[in-house]
Amino acid sequence: MSENPKITVIGASNIDLIGFSNEKLIFRDSNIGTIETILGGVGRNIAENLKRLDVDVEFLSVFADDEFSKTVIDSCNSIGLSIAHSIIIPNSKTSIFMAIMNLQHDMALGLSDMDIYNNVPDTFILNNLDVIAQNEYCILETNMPIEILELVTQKLPNVKFAMEAVSSRKALKTQSILDRLYILKCNLLEAELLSNMKIEYESDYEKLVQHFLDLGVKKVFITLGRDGVVYGDASEISISRNNIVTPVNTNGAGDSFMAGLLYGEIIGMELYDMVKFAAGCAQITIQHKNAVHPNLNVQFVNDTIS
Repeated sequence: MSENPKITVIGASNIDLIGFSNEKLIFRDSNIGTIETILGGVGRNIAENLKRLDVDVEFLSVFADDEFSKTVIDSCNSIGLSIAHSIIIPNSKTSIFMAIMNLQHDMALGLSDMDIYNNVPDTFILNNLDVIAQNEYCILETNMPIEILELVTQKLPNVKFAMEAVSSRKALKTQSILDRLYILKCNLLEAELLSNMKIEYESDYEKLVQHFLDLGVKKVFITLGRDGVVYGDASEISISRNNIVTPVNTNGAGDSFMAGLLYGEIIGMELYDMVKFAAGCAQITIQHKNAVHPNLNVQFVNDTIS
């Protein structure tokens, strides 16, 4: 890059417990496999991916005062990820995400314990308005309370907000602020719930993207799993197909995709190239057991998509 852009990320930091079954999952029974403990959290994953893409990141998160959070904080410090404006909530516990993966290493079931985010004070945003306003882009994700999402987007109308919907239930937090978003990234189920639309035919994808554009979102990216990504802005709506690869762990793929989109945005890529670069990030990520591939970098992505 010719200059050193900076992005604010406001989101969750987790400890992830990821279980891999040795055989086809049998529900309501004990399954034999392996369990990995890794660093996670949608916001943290996005922030680390951006850092590995040579983007300066100001990461605002919420930590506990336990050993798990100390591990996450140490990791952020070790890679030079700024968390100077994050907060620590005393007498709380670090959020934990647990996932059970099927034989294809895709998530069969996930469970999140995010109680620490239920009582995030308004001062978390109000005390950091100047910090957030310094950067043109701010990535949000729906592990944060709706009050925090509404507050930051209301107070800083000149910041370009990018939203990661996270999950079908949490995605509904974005309904009241869709008109304040510059970028919306979600999957098909989340998009259907947010729009109250049901997709039956491929031709419906364009209507779905247009729905969010009509509400004021400037750029929309809806991931379709193995079928690719439908995306659009005021000038075009298109579908990009995925390269199919055998995953090691799909946990974190969406977060790296979001980071890739913002990298493309800040260096001025066209929509097609943004999606291609983001898909390359995701393709790399799913080939590692961690939620963030430790060797991710711009050259690695360019080599992957070339």
